Amino acid sequence: MNIKEFLLSQIEKVVIDLRYDFLYEDEYGELLCQVIQRDSSGSIESTPISFHIRINEEKGTGQLIYYQAQGEMNRQSFDIENPATILDILSFITGVLGPDPISQTK
Repeated sequence: MNIKEFLLSQIEKVVIDLRYDFLYEDEYGELLCQVIQRDSSGSIESTPISFHIRINEEKGTGQLIYYQAQGEMNRQSFDIENPATILDILSFITGVLGPDPISQTK
């Protein structure tokens, strides 16, 4: 598994666990990603966060640039050799998306 596949799979797991959908498109060496929330009919209700991922597969490094409706909100670098940098990315995304919406209604 390459770095791109690994990172996308980990982000997707976190996003789906929080009851959002995860879409991405690979264009010109950059991944364009969106986390979306759907309404009860399946239509897109909101896009709480989107981001670009730039990966250097040879070096095992990369950068995520996060956006919300107001514009760029954060940047994070990662190094696949340092698992803490991957955990930082997953923690940041979880923090932006907040707690599981189902647990809020209980």
